[in-house]
Amino acid sequence: LSDSFYMDQGSLLKTILYELKDGVIVCDSGARITLFNQAAEDLFGQYKLLKKGLSLYALCYQPPVEEALHLLAYQHSLSSQAQMLPYIQFINKAVGRNQYFRCRVSFSSPPSAGKKSFVLVLEDISAWYTPENPLLLKIEEFRAPMTNIRAAVENLTEYPEMSPVMRSAFENVLVQETHNLTKAFDDLARSCNVLMQTQNHLMELSTEVLFNYVAHHLGHQGIPVTATPDTAICVKVDIYGLLLILDFLADKIGLEQTKKELTCKAHVGEQFIFLDFIWPGKYMATGSVSAMLEEQLEYSLGEMPLGSLLHVMDGDIWSQQHNKKKSMLRLALPIVKRADN
Repeated sequence: LSDSFYMDQGSLLKTILYELKDGVIVCDSGARITLFNQAAEDLFGQYKLLKKGLSLYALCYQPPVEEALHLLAYQHSLSSQAQMLPYIQFINKAVGRNQYFRCRVSFSSPPSAGKKSFVLVLEDISAWYTPENPLLLKIEEFRAPMTNIRAAVENLTEYPEMSPVMRSAFENVLVQETHNLTKAFDDLARSCNVLMQTQNHLMELSTEVLFNYVAHHLGHQGIPVTATPDTAICVKVDIYGLLLILDFLADKIGLEQTKKELTCKAHVGEQFIFLDFIWPGKYMATGSVSAMLEEQLEYSLGEMPLGSLLHVMDGDIWSQQHNKKKSMLRLALPIVKRADN
């Protein structure tokens, strides 16, 4: 992406201050606030917190912002920038109170300039977003069986040793039930989305960017990742939440196995993309995986359980034998279906 993609700072500030109704905060490379508009001041006004020179992280949590900035910078390091996004979208939370924001962050000048100052646009979504929204929990009762059925169909196709008669019977039943349940769930989700908009903070990423970024992230923990990216495939993710989940799973496996022998394989299936943790030894029991879904993730916004974070992305995890000597913990996320698919 050429430098012309970025507006000069004067034009940028004019646009965000006079045309956007959302809160806008401009920060320097050290996350110190240099400018903000009236809408941003209104978001924090009753607490009289917003002022120039203040650290942004006195207002909202630091990790989601930093992860978004890391992803932005990582895009610029790729040799191919065809899939580059102009901003990263995510959910964040105010420090010390239950106020939630949908955020968009972008650099105010090219990263090559070295300063890496950035602009954060905030929309208050506290009226409909809560980590344990009862309507969201009700929807999750439908989401889990739907995901399990869809995943089972694809899992059957990966293991040719099943007898033809049994395979045919399972596939016919599962395919039909998948179609019926998916249609019913989609109708319910569209109706509910008007009220709760549960997935509006998710962002579409190509597997080229996502797989490479996961490899970049896990590489810092010494976990090698092999990937088979396809730039034509997209998934919807909460990147901060997804990395929290991957870190959590890697740590759980590392408690019982030698973490240095842990690897990850990222690949694309017919309906899902898969992130597979593979290690030598016995696979995790189904009960252990179910228990993990109930565990709260310490650094998630509102300390949400792993299952809630995963299900917002329509994802699922399960454990199985990889081969005679190795085991696998699989994380599956659905592929975005295009209208022309």
